[in-house]
Amino acid sequence: RDTGSLSAASLREEPLCLTLLVSSGWRTVRFSLVPVVRRRQRLPALEGAQLTPGFPAGSVARIIGHGVDLVPASTQLWRTSTDYLLTRLLAALGALQGHRLDSLSVLDRVNHESWRDGGRRAGLTFGHLKTVLLWACVLFPAPEDWAELQGAVYRLLVVLLSCLATRNLPHFLHPELNLLQDGGLDLNVVYERVEAFASQPEASLRIHATHLGRSPPPRIGGGVKALLQLPASDPAYWATAYFDVLLDKFQVFNIQDKDRISAMQSIFRKTKTLGGEES
Repeated sequence: RDTGSLSAASLREEPLCLTLLVSSGWRTVRFSLVPVVRRRQRLPALEGAQLTPGFPAGSVARIIGHGVDLVPASTQLWRTSTDYLLTRLLAALGALQGHRLDSLSVLDRVNHESWRDGGRRAGLTFGHLKTVLLWACVLFPAPEDWAELQGAVYRLLVVLLSCLATRNLPHFLHPELNLLQDGGLDLNVVYERVEAFASQPEASLRIHATHLGRSPPPRIGGGVKALLQLPASDPAYWATAYFDVLLDKFQVFNIQDKDRISAMQSIFRKTKTLGGEES
């Protein structure tokens, strides 16, 4: 039988919340209870039609209708919280066919066990990875992008690597906010760990990388890091065609759509003159 205890001691701390400890058998689970005030508020990022193709039809409109939550920022001030909205967006993705949430689960495990050494080192949070998935679903809205687990994982990886290389991971609902800023992370070290996994994933997985799909494990081609930094100099590169070039570099661009292939090749020609790029 589960038992629980409620403590108000955390009300003297930041953030303000009530702590609920629930014991179930051999483990105790901690819940933070936070008062919430729901308010109708426009979300321009979600209202943009450019975000909706990556989500089930009508789901974004229903999520917008929820409004935003206000949670305590101090004893006198409130702040906007988008946690519930982001959770609902993830749940909407789970209704689609493919490996979107599976790819998030894989990277969450690799992040904890390998990049963060079982949680003993500072590093990316699940919130960072969740944001990467949401952006990847916008940038890769086609069902074929998520048909195989290996390709799905690499769609998250190319977005994550670009964000680390440019030191900017935009908040999904407030893109003007950088989730990598003021986090106290050594982004160079984090980038190196993620790049090492992208280059040789089997070294970080308990299962062999070939179990992720029928293709051989991808390898990094020349000039990738220079490509990854392009969005910092020109935001126009934050687009599907640019990330398709990165997928091609990792040998996981298996898209047959002629228009998309043409757009990818056009971007590649623009970047061909970068130092270190292979022709």
